Amino acid sequence: MENGLQRVNVDLTTVQGILLDLDGVVIDSERVHEQSLVILSERFGRRFSQSEVMSFKGLPEAGTALRFRQEFPNLSLSDQTIIEARLAIVRENYPLVTLIPGATEFLGKAQAAGYRMALTTSANREIQELAFARFKLQSYFNGVITGNDVTRGKPDPEPYQLSAARLNLAPEACAVIEDAVNGIKSGKAAGCYAIGLTTSFPAQTLREAGADWVADDFQQLIARLRS
Repeated sequence: MENGLQRVNVDLTTVQGILLDLDGVVIDSERVHEQSLVILSERFGRRFSQSEVMSFKGLPEAGTALRFRQEFPNLSLSDQTIIEARLAIVRENYPLVTLIPGATEFLGKAQAAGYRMALTTSANREIQELAFARFKLQSYFNGVITGNDVTRGKPDPEPYQLSAARLNLAPEACAVIEDAVNGIKSGKAAGCYAIGLTTSFPAQTLREAGADWVADDFQQLIARLRS
């Protein structure tokens, strides 16, 4: 027991499904998303600090719009207008997005080893499809859940519960790979194993969020796959 959280031994040789976040796990897009929040906050009258930007990680678009309303209570724009304005900035800067080192190697080896995999992202479907087209990711995944598919985004368990169901697996048979606090909380609340990847937050922060195990890179994850 650590900080009131029950830890479990993550054994990737026994799980049947692997559920991965997109931004910060498969693709290195965090800089683009962070910049979109900074640019939009400046347009609305106040530049977000880095700690404020980090608090948005893992939120669905509706949650992002709500946070902007909370930070700028005099804002007269609709949620959809806020969402579209942010996504326009993301699309404009999408050429800066790259793959996380080792991500596709991991996906290929996990697929060859017989794991079923689902992508579970808070991003809307348009951004997910943009990433899949650019990096040719579609063939790796047996299911995809985006922010458009859920009514309650991370840290609620719904996204990962739905992903497990999409693979016809119980959550307990799945391991979640996440880079963000909200994603770790979502995966644990759904009943999955939760693995933190230190691309966005330090290991201790991910452990405090509930991660059962934390990896520094995909090579550490590859080493734990079944043959």
